Amino acid sequence: MNALSDPIPTHIAVASTRRTGHVLAMSARPKTWVAALLLGISSTALCAPQAPSHLFGGVLHARGPHGVYTEIRFAPHRLVAQVHEPHMCVLRAHLVHGDPHTSRYAIETPQGGRFCDELVGGEIVIHPHSPNDVMAEFRSARMDWSGEFRRHAPGR
Repeated sequence: MNALSDPIPTHIAVASTRRTGHVLAMSARPKTWVAALLLGISSTALCAPQAPSHLFGGVLHARGPHGVYTEIRFAPHRLVAQVHEPHMCVLRAHLVHGDPHTSRYAIETPQGGRFCDELVGGEIVIHPHSPNDVMAEFRSARMDWSGEFRRHAPGR
């Protein structure tokens, strides 16, 4: 003996709600999957790590305190060394031998600059200390320069 009676019987309200919800869920399902897929793709693209930089920079030294800033860009089986002021020249070299401790690159014909000309017939030897630090030796019959090189931060 309830003073207030339910205007809508419970069994009718549940049935009609269940049916409406089922229809809405079925019609929204393809749209939901497409939206979830697009959201997943875009978040993967935004959060994907940047490709690692293969550019290292450092100072080559001979026996004295003065050196020359040089950048080394590594590519599969090759490297390109950009020697900066005051010697300004470019060295290209191809891999002759490589293992986890030492990689040897044969220097190809240089592009300009007496400094690079002195390295003709020589080699560049890379000794990795870590993924971000290497020691490089530029050697020929006439020259022997070496230096510590550090990976450039991405985006530089």
